[in-house]
Amino acid sequence: MRPLVDADFNAASREISMRLDIYLDETPLEVTKQNYLIDSSWLEEGSADSSNPFGAVSSNELSFRLYNDNGIFSPTNPSSPYFGKIRNGIKVIPYIKVEGTEWVQLGEYFVTDWEAAITGTYADVITNDQWYQIFSSAAPNYPVTLSLPFNEMLYGVYDLMGHSIQVSEELTEVLPVAFIEGTPLDFTQEMLTGALAFCTCDKVGRPVISPFISNRPVRATLTDADQIKVVNAKQSTTKTYEGVELTYVIPSYTEVSKLVELTDIEVAPGTTKILNIASSSTPVLKHTLVDIQSTLEKVSLVTYTASSQLLSFEIMNPSQVSVAASLSVYGIPVIFTDVVISDNSATLLKVKSRYIQTVEYAMKYRELLENVVNSPVPFLTLSIRGNPLLNIGDRVQVNSTNYNLFFDGVIQRMSYNYDGGLSCEMTLMNSSILEEVV
Repeated sequence: MRPLVDADFNAASREISMRLDIYLDETPLEVTKQNYLIDSSWLEEGSADSSNPFGAVSSNELSFRLYNDNGIFSPTNPSSPYFGKIRNGIKVIPYIKVEGTEWVQLGEYFVTDWEAAITGTYADVITNDQWYQIFSSAAPNYPVTLSLPFNEMLYGVYDLMGHSIQVSEELTEVLPVAFIEGTPLDFTQEMLTGALAFCTCDKVGRPVISPFISNRPVRATLTDADQIKVVNAKQSTTKTYEGVELTYVIPSYTEVSKLVELTDIEVAPGTTKILNIASSSTPVLKHTLVDIQSTLEKVSLVTYTASSQLLSFEIMNPSQVSVAASLSVYGIPVIFTDVVISDNSATLLKVKSRYIQTVEYAMKYRELLENVVNSPVPFLTLSIRGNPLLNIGDRVQVNSTNYNLFFDGVIQRMSYNYDGGLSCEMTLMNSSILEEVV
C-alpha cells in the first residue's frame, strides 16, 4: 500500500472506502460499507456564520447512519452485545482511502447523540470534535494580564482549562489587556473575532487555532478536469452590505473602588463560606482590600479566592452565637470605553470585540471589513468531488473554463457526504480580502 495523495482524489475514476473505528470497547468496532455503514457526512469549518466571517466558532461534526441489524445498535436493547456501552462521549475515529492506498485519519470525534429504536432499521449517530467539549467546560480562573500577545493568551487560557491547544505563532498582535469573561464558547467567539483567527481540529483530532491569512503557498488548484462540479458565484447589483461598523474598546483603569458590598450577613459560630460573589465591575485588574465589620465578636477573614469576575470567602466567627456582619471588597476594575467607527449606510457589516483595543489595530481591522464589502465576490461556494486531504485555512485556487472563473481563496468551510461515493460543498474566502492584514 502507498500513501494517499491529492492525485488519488483528482482521478477521473476513483474507488473510495471509508471506515469508522467506534470505541464501544477497548478494541474498536470497525464499521465500513461491507458491514454496518450506510452513509456518513462530516463538516469542517473555521467560521460558522456568514454575517460574521471572522471568529464565528463551532465544533466540527461527523454524523453517520448504521444498519441496525437485530437491534445491535439500539442503546436500550438488552440483547445487544453493546448494551450499556452505547452512550455519549464514545470516541469515533474516521478513516478514508482510495483503492490501493493506505488509510488516512480524518480527525477524532466523540458521540453527542445516538438514536435508534429497538426494532428500528437504522441507528443515527452524531459526533463532535474536541472543541465541543471545550465549549462545554467550566471557565478557568484566568487573571487579567497586561500587554500580552494573542498567541500567549490563547495558549494560557486553554492550558488552565486542561486542554492542549496548538496555537499559531503568527498571532502576535499584542493585547493591552488580556482577560476572559463568560462561558468558554462566549469568550472563544469574542477572542477569535478580535484575533482574526479560527479554531478547528486537525486530521488527528488536535484542537488548533490559526489566523485567516492569504500569504501561504497555494495548497491546490481545483479545475473542471479534476474537482469542480458546480460553482455558485452569483453577481447582482444589490450588495449584501454597503458599509461597515466596527466597535472596539479603549481600556483604562479607575482608582481603587468598591467592588462588592454585602450587608447584614448572619455569621454562625465557626467558619462560614460565601461563594461566587460577582464584582460590580468586571474584569478586575487587582483586588486590594477585604474589609469585614461585625457586631459583638470580631469576624475575621480566613481565606479568599478571586478571579477577574468572581470572589469566594471563608470567614470565622470565634464566638458561640451568630453575629451580624458586613463585608466589602475593594480593587481596581478595568473600564472598557466603546468606540464605534461606522459608515453612513443602510446595510452594515457589523463586528464588535473587546479584543480590538488600539486605534492602530482597529484601523487595520476596519480596512479588512471594507475589503469584504468592496469585493465583487468576497466568498465563493462550489460543489466539488471532494479531497479530504485539504484543511481549513489552506489557500487554493479555482480555475474553471466552464464558468470563466479564476478565484484565489482560503478554505473556510467543507461539508462532505459519503455514500460509497464522495462529494463536498466548499466555501472559500477571497484571498484579496486578507491582503491588507498580512
